Amino acid sequence: MQSTRVGVSGAGTSPNKIMFYLGLLFVVLGAIIGGGGLLGAIVTGELGAVLFGVIFLATFCGVGGLFAKLGYDGMHASDDVLAEGAAYLGKIFDYEPDYQVLMNGQPCITLVVRYFMNGQIREARVNTGDVNAARYPRGATVGIKVLNDVAAIVPGSVSNISIERENDLMNPDFDPSGMASSVGVSCPSCGANIVVPLGMSRFCPYCDTKVSVNPDGTLRA
Repeated sequence: MQSTRVGVSGAGTSPNKIMFYLGLLFVVLGAIIGGGGLLGAIVTGELGAVLFGVIFLATFCGVGGLFAKLGYDGMHASDDVLAEGAAYLGKIFDYEPDYQVLMNGQPCITLVVRYFMNGQIREARVNTGDVNAARYPRGATVGIKVLNDVAAIVPGSVSNISIERENDLMNPDFDPSGMASSVGVSCPSCGANIVVPLGMSRFCPYCDTKVSVNPDGTLRA
């Protein structure tokens, strides 16, 4: 199984919005207070006050501008992926807390989404910008787009619809770090030939039987 890098789920996630508007607030306050003080200092001819006004204006506007840019970039990080990426339907296999992105002191949720690309199971980790795990139940179907190994969730695409081979996607026996070798075996129930990763299992696409293989390639009882 190959892993796709983390992408942002959509434009306008809350932490990025907060950063963007906080940055704008700093810029506005810096311009009003610093600009006003600087103008007054110039009128009165107080050189010390002029220097203070310049430093205050540069600091507030510089810091605010940086915050606003980072927030804006985060809000629109997935625009290109959503506009130009290849579309897939996947399953929410799990979710993980992202302690680098906090809302009200709580970590936002990173979804682990499994999907098929060219017949192979892939796994993407996507930051939702949300702290409410109830909105992303395990086993739910979700639409994602992938561009240059970056994934983004299609807004409003979480549903309970069934998709092809979803049992394989939700199979905990698949290990992302151990997909290098596979072996062809016969399904013990219907006799169909299927390919199973060594030491793992998959569901037969014909009869839905779970077929497990030992690390040496033999069928597991």
